[in-house]
Amino acid sequence: MQISRLYDRKQVTLGRIAMAKAACTANCREVAAMARNVMGGNGILLQNLAIKTMMDIEAIHTYEGSYEINMMVAGREMTGLSAIR
Repeated sequence: MQISRLYDRKQVTLGRIAMAKAACTANCREVAAMARNVMGGNGILLQNLAIKTMMDIEAIHTYEGSYEINMMVAGREMTGLSAIR
């Protein structure tokens, strides 16, 4: 929500966007894995959607830019030092 507000005010930065993308995909992956795990063996059946959700978030995690790259972009903004050469 805060990123949207900053975007509307033309105050959002690439580092903040990268941090939000990294945090959202990491949290989503954790929740999807937890849901699959809670369901036990049924969690791998497509009819229960837990495994489909896990695979979907893996694709999203990849095309949004990997967690590590997004964290490097955010870190560069925070520290002024680039880990990417």
